[in-house]
Amino acid sequence: MKKYVLMVVLTLVSVATLLAQGIEFNHGTWSEIKAQAKKENKLIFLDFYTVWCAPCRKMAKEVFPLPEAGDFYNKHFINVKVDAEKGEGITLAKEYRPSGYPTLVFTDADGKQLYRTTGAENAQELIRHAEIALNPQQDYELLKGKYAKNELGKEDLYRYMVMAKAKDKTKEVNDIFDRYFSLVKPSGTGVFTLMEEYVTSSSSKSFVYLQRHRNDFYRSSGKKQVDAYIKKVLLQEFSSQFLSYNNHERQEHYFASKSLLKSKTLLTEKEDLKLDMSYYQQAQDENNFMKAADLLVKKYAYKDDEEISMILGGAYLVKGQQHLLMLKKWAEMAVTLKDSSLNYLGLAMICDQLKDKENALKNIELCMAASKRDDDGKASIIEKFKQRIQQHYKN
Repeated sequence: MKKYVLMVVLTLVSVATLLAQGIEFNHGTWSEIKAQAKKENKLIFLDFYTVWCAPCRKMAKEVFPLPEAGDFYNKHFINVKVDAEKGEGITLAKEYRPSGYPTLVFTDADGKQLYRTTGAENAQELIRHAEIALNPQQDYELLKGKYAKNELGKEDLYRYMVMAKAKDKTKEVNDIFDRYFSLVKPSGTGVFTLMEEYVTSSSSKSFVYLQRHRNDFYRSSGKKQVDAYIKKVLLQEFSSQFLSYNNHERQEHYFASKSLLKSKTLLTEKEDLKLDMSYYQQAQDENNFMKAADLLVKKYAYKDDEEISMILGGAYLVKGQQHLLMLKKWAEMAVTLKDSSLNYLGLAMICDQLKDKENALKNIELCMAASKRDDDGKASIIEKFKQRIQQHYKN
């Protein structure tokens, strides 16, 4: 009997040992996982899956438990399984946008994507992808050389594109996607999802194709999503090109360009006002800035303290007494909506500009109290503003 019990115990220990040899997955929150990665000086491996995905189940059953996979991944990574349709996985899926399942994403300890791929047939492929993630520069240079010779197939183009994006090489990414786009079915749902992530230029061949074949993309990906993406690209380009001007001589050019933009995508009145406000801010045109900001507050931002805070943040050019009193009114509105440290700080700074010592000091104290109450981590920054305000009234 004792011999039998011993055999059972040894068998259970052996089974547990074998199970432990595979990839060990961390079940903490995303913030906990990043903290652990920093502590252990490791990268993070995320396996994005869904419960209905057959290849996901196959990898979980046949690849992840293998000792060779566990030996490599447990040594170099904090490993995480992410159900893309449940709990925190939904948020992570929105951030990393898996293009299919399973999608394997490798990030640094801060969560910045370094490399990604879709699936792996066996442990050898899984380890090869991990090796690339550990030394992406070497693989990037190899792919870059082959790309110049037009020697990359669809999968390698995708890998190269992911790496180029991780390096913030925007033009390169758009060019790579155009070549990738020529090898896939243009208006498929998965392709549009990739386009949203990688194409940021309206002159990209793929973006031009999208605009010419909107109805095809509407059918596969939905009109609302396609139109929102087109608007996003056009608005970002417009803002980058025209909202950096700082003189009135370019005003005609700005409004002519905005008219052209509006012929390509439908702007709401709120978006229109925000563009004008940003332009006048850059042009140091206080009067027109305040006119646009006033309309924005009265029509749209009066119930949103964050919107008001954004407007106040751009109002550094305001010097006139009457305009400063308008800013004070908006800042008081923001505090009424939410008594956060940020809103109190905005009000304190405007009172300081108005040389209203009593209310400047009062609101900076309320700002500090709100920061401590909410434990928002801003106390040290607020202390510097407090000292600055106090310095103004020493004499």
